[in-house]
Amino acid sequence: MPTDFVSHVRAQVAIYGDDRSYTYHREAGRELVAEELTYRDLDRDARALAVWLSTRPEAEHPVMLLYVDGLDFLRAFLGCLYAGVVAVPAPVPHDVRSMQRVATMFEDADVRLVLTTAAVAEPLDSWIRDSGPAATVSVAATDTIEPGDPDHWRLPALDGDTLAFLQYTSGSTSEPKGVMVTHGNLLHNAAAMTLANGADDTVTGAGWLPHFHDMGLIGMLLLPLYVGGNLVFMSPMSFLKRPVRWLQLIDRYRADMTLGPNFAYDLVARRISDDQLAGLDLSSVRVALNGAEPIRPRTLDAVSDRLAPYGFPAGAFLTAYGMAEVTLLATASEVGCAPRYLDVDAAALERHEITPTVGGVRLVGSGRPFGCDIRIVDPHTGLELPTGRVGEIWISGGSVAAGYWNRPDETEAKFRATLAGDGPYLRTGDLGVTDDDGHLYVTGRLKDLLIVNGRNLYPQDIEEAVRDLHPALTGATGVVLSMDTGQHERLLVIHEVKTALIDDLTLPGLARRIRLAVARDFDVHAPSVVLVDRHGVHRTTSGKVQRRSMRASFLQSRVDAVLHEEIDPAVQRLRTTAVAAPA
Repeated sequence: MPTDFVSHVRAQVAIYGDDRSYTYHREAGRELVAEELTYRDLDRDARALAVWLSTRPEAEHPVMLLYVDGLDFLRAFLGCLYAGVVAVPAPVPHDVRSMQRVATMFEDADVRLVLTTAAVAEPLDSWIRDSGPAATVSVAATDTIEPGDPDHWRLPALDGDTLAFLQYTSGSTSEPKGVMVTHGNLLHNAAAMTLANGADDTVTGAGWLPHFHDMGLIGMLLLPLYVGGNLVFMSPMSFLKRPVRWLQLIDRYRADMTLGPNFAYDLVARRISDDQLAGLDLSSVRVALNGAEPIRPRTLDAVSDRLAPYGFPAGAFLTAYGMAEVTLLATASEVGCAPRYLDVDAAALERHEITPTVGGVRLVGSGRPFGCDIRIVDPHTGLELPTGRVGEIWISGGSVAAGYWNRPDETEAKFRATLAGDGPYLRTGDLGVTDDDGHLYVTGRLKDLLIVNGRNLYPQDIEEAVRDLHPALTGATGVVLSMDTGQHERLLVIHEVKTALIDDLTLPGLARRIRLAVARDFDVHAPSVVLVDRHGVHRTTSGKVQRRSMRASFLQSRVDAVLHEEIDPAVQRLRTTAVAAPA
């Protein structure tokens, strides 16, 4: 049994060389044009790049991969693994905020070499020169360099503890941190995913996820290679422009496995017309994994109802929970079974207790653990909680990463927790509960939890309720924050508005509707409301809202694209004080 990921890949190449492939679909006008790369081609290119990397002293440091999308990234990523070089997948920066994020990653990982393609090498080089590190950082376009001789490649000294890559966290609650994923972590989690979704060497995956995100990199790109299957994929932008393309790939290639976050399935339910669905056959789908963000029961039901006439199986959804710190997947539901729901009393949930009731708050089950041990722990006392009590999710097992790059104190606090002398456990920062069957239900983020008048409120519940108030809010992004005014906790809602759908309702009228609905439905003081244009709410590269960033922007009166606001006087005083405070 191989102890490093490269040896496993090489074994798959020996078995399936020219019989399995990766097929990328690039945009050509409104059409998608296929580009295919067999396992044998991929292995040859990875060996050639690994030989070239062995001549570059900069590769003794982590190497950043800045690729737009396509097969070039996969070649480069495997080339780094083949060379024993630590890869750092990252998004190509395109605006000030993304540039700041990637610059932080540059500095944190002490990057000296950037791999990319000729199409973006020049602007990247200019950006790096303007940003300062030009004297120490080189940019190389892997599609134009003279590669090494693949026959000169030799497997470096690798084992399960060898660092494979740094997966930078999305930064939804803090600055990005580099999760150290080892070869052993990759092998362990790929085995857990294979067991969870029942994949084998007959699998054909279909997807569009970004390669710099853990779900896109491991779940979409690497898992087919691990099991000996095929992958057909396209860029995230190709999907967002025309969501039906995702389903068309599934239909065309008879794909049986796909995956995505909840918002993508929501787009499928809302934005694909009957005319676009006509003639599609989705009966090949065996697994449609939903994870990486809160899973909405309404979305699961809407997609199942919408696609059932086109063959989408009733038990296709695989609900899952995981994170970069556990490589990717920790839990998953059962293949072929309908999603598991749990309706609980809202008041009891505020007390971190689970009391089943009819018509209460509906939670979605994320399944049972695969390849790991999960405990529910009181985050304040460090004591394990009984079944039916909400606490912090702690995880141990071979998929738990080695820690954060160059952050020993945070690694100790996050990855080295103990429980009654047993451990180490990863403290996920997520809140959840297990039922009598061992199924996990994720209820929210520990840091996001709102405490108002002594009550525990989950921002996701309020955000979902706001989205349902008007078509101009549905499908848009919003964030709910708690503001400590010194005397009371007050809620703040910042929400994007689709102005074309506001119809005869005014922006002040929409704000009042939000204030009244939140106050009535959640029994709180009417919140402050800031309505912004599309893209006014900060998101991570994976689409998660950045609460910490939005809070800071509000307090500094720097929220982008404000259309209208109604602010509680106490919250306004708080903001005025923050703006006046010296930096």
